[in-house]
Amino acid sequence: MLHISPIFNAMMRNKSSVILIIMQIALTLAIVSNAAFIIKERIDDMNRDSGIPESEIIGVAMYFYDDNVDIAKQLLVDQQKIMEIPGVVEATGINQLPLSGSGDSWGFRNQLEGEGAISAGAGVFTGNYNITKLFGHEITKGRDFRPDDFIVRETGAEAPKVAIITQALADEIFPDENALGKYMYSIDMPFQIIGIIDKMQGPWVHSPMVDRNVLMPVLSVHQFIRFAIRVEPGQVDHILKDIQDILLKLENRRVINEISTIEDMKATSYQRDKLMTNMLMVIIAVLIFITALGIAGMTIFNVNRRQKQIGTRRALGASRVDIQRYFMTESALIAGIGIILGIILALVLNNYLMTYFSSDALSFNYIGATLVGIILVIEVAVFIPALKASKISPAIATRSV
Repeated sequence: MLHISPIFNAMMRNKSSVILIIMQIALTLAIVSNAAFIIKERIDDMNRDSGIPESEIIGVAMYFYDDNVDIAKQLLVDQQKIMEIPGVVEATGINQLPLSGSGDSWGFRNQLEGEGAISAGAGVFTGNYNITKLFGHEITKGRDFRPDDFIVRETGAEAPKVAIITQALADEIFPDENALGKYMYSIDMPFQIIGIIDKMQGPWVHSPMVDRNVLMPVLSVHQFIRFAIRVEPGQVDHILKDIQDILLKLENRRVINEISTIEDMKATSYQRDKLMTNMLMVIIAVLIFITALGIAGMTIFNVNRRQKQIGTRRALGASRVDIQRYFMTESALIAGIGIILGIILALVLNNYLMTYFSSDALSFNYIGATLVGIILVIEVAVFIPALKASKISPAIATRSV
């Protein structure tokens, strides 16, 4: 049976390398567990259901540079003509596009008076009365927009009276009651909630209000405006290729700034997350590799330095298994101290991320999984040097006598 005390004393004779390995294990545990947690968060965000058929919706950003263009009329003509193209399901002029990274948001509250009101910000999508069909929404409560709900709003003109909202916004401003049929207010403008949809993501994927959105049947006229087209599956490339020429043929006093699918806009919005995820994966791999090298290097150094001691123990009757177990136990002691420090360091690092970067609390599952991984890496890294030590002949003890 091994005694911990001689092993510990042997470790203390080489304090500096032991302390370095302990710190390396602690840092690896702290960084890897937090990095894995961040990676999981980012991947979950990127895989969230946006509530729309991203690959079937094309967004067009355009600018009417001639003040004489009747923009509202032109957008309705565009819609009519584009709907005649084979493969097009719906089309509308629209103020913003989901997952695009830019757009409009309003503040809403559940009552006209500000005092005591529950308020929340939300993305606001304005378009034709067909806007829910454009995004492929099913109305889970209430009804869809009707043609008589639709208005064209010039500057200072009448505001829409009705709205369809996401369930997330309904839960936020009417937490204890059914939002359907109730009025919500933006400043002093009332909007009756005639329908609720299950899910839809807004333009800002990193915003806390990404799932809180409002649809309104109103065409707000601006020189810079967007146009959205939903096509049948497999028709995107065909429409993308021709849409600019079609729009300019209908009215050439405008500039087409950008044409892309919502799927491509989403990829752009999550570009930094993808980059960060890849970088953190590389950092995790490098840290684990360096830790394994450090542990293996320290064990090889100790084996070479203690050859005579090992030979003496073998001459006194220690088996190969005893020698191998000795070094495995030594590495386990070092790993244990490093793991305890690493857990503390991981929680401190997570607290810093929560304070300054609004990260969620680190789950102990990530610490546990990292801990198991590090133990496996350490055992593998130590096994070969320990096996080499067990093969040292007892004759080594007598060579220098």
